[in-house]
Amino acid sequence: MPMEEPPPLTPQEMTARQTAEYADVSQPQTVKIFGIMHVIFAGFGLLSLIWTVILLTVGNPVFLVMPKTPEIAAQIKAQEAMQGQMMSVTVVSGLLTLVIGSIMLVAGIQLLKKRKAGLKWSNRYAWTSLAGKAVNIVLAFAFTMPVMKSSLSSGAGSLPVGAPEAIMIGSIVFGIVITCLYPILSLVLLNRPKTKEWFAAQPE
Repeated sequence: MPMEEPPPLTPQEMTARQTAEYADVSQPQTVKIFGIMHVIFAGFGLLSLIWTVILLTVGNPVFLVMPKTPEIAAQIKAQEAMQGQMMSVTVVSGLLTLVIGSIMLVAGIQLLKKRKAGLKWSNRYAWTSLAGKAVNIVLAFAFTMPVMKSSLSSGAGSLPVGAPEAIMIGSIVFGIVITCLYPILSLVLLNRPKTKEWFAAQPE
């Protein structure tokens, strides 16, 4: 009994198949790279959040194995006092880390799975991350800097007047600039015309 031949493909089906094959072959390397980096950075961010929760609930585990000298006891007391003063900043920063890390993880997975939604989720991560940096700047200058100012001043030694504030401001600005680079690169490189065309050809 002769085998039945499958029905011929319609022009639309042929075009869709050729487009999918071409899109898979010409996948931009930036998609794979950012997919991997998104997952890695999201994992580090969520792990840092877990570490912060541990510090706030049980204290620094390092202090548990250190000798119980008066100096260590004073250091523990000073750290606990600082944590209490900065609790509101810590909570807000933790929530931002959770939100941004979760969006970033979803974006990375979607990119690695070559899904059209990968670009949308990656853009959501980038804009949310940049907005989070703006919030962190406000928190740093409004809350963190006043708390740290006294600590830097007490240990300033022979530093000139105003040096502790300059150190603090420089550290804040440098940290914000460095952490803004990655989301900006993500926005620029994944939204190039050829890369967006590739995303448009991918499945949902």
